[in-house]
Amino acid sequence: MNNEKGFTLLEVLAAMAILSIVLMSFMAVFANTDRLAIRNSEKLIIINLADAYLERIKINPSEFIGTLPPTLTSCPSPDTSKKCKTVTVTPDPINEKTYAVTIIMKQDSTEQGLKLLDTTVQVSSADSKIKSSVEGYVSYEE
Repeated sequence: MNNEKGFTLLEVLAAMAILSIVLMSFMAVFANTDRLAIRNSEKLIIINLADAYLERIKINPSEFIGTLPPTLTSCPSPDTSKKCKTVTVTPDPINEKTYAVTIIMKQDSTEQGLKLLDTTVQVSSADSKIKSSVEGYVSYEE
């Protein structure tokens, strides 16, 4: 028995068990990394879509606001001192996913002379429940 070379069946099985445990942990890390990359890509699309809609509103406010000056109604609380208008847009699907774009325009009722609207663009994904919003001021001419 002293001159036999090689591994016993028990040693081979133990090595395979240890190797499989190590490989399974690496596979879990790779799966989580892939899931995180997909979620970050979705978040980036939503942020860029919100930015793009805000810029479109700044360039051509009548496309989203309608007639100028805009018809604003009283905001729900806690913004009762402001006037609001909400517009919901459904853009074409991006990467076969549907997004909802909500545009909220507010104006302080005490500053009617200013032709600025505090505009918030909220974008949400129906599939993954990811949301993002951007805020800016939109000037309009009557």
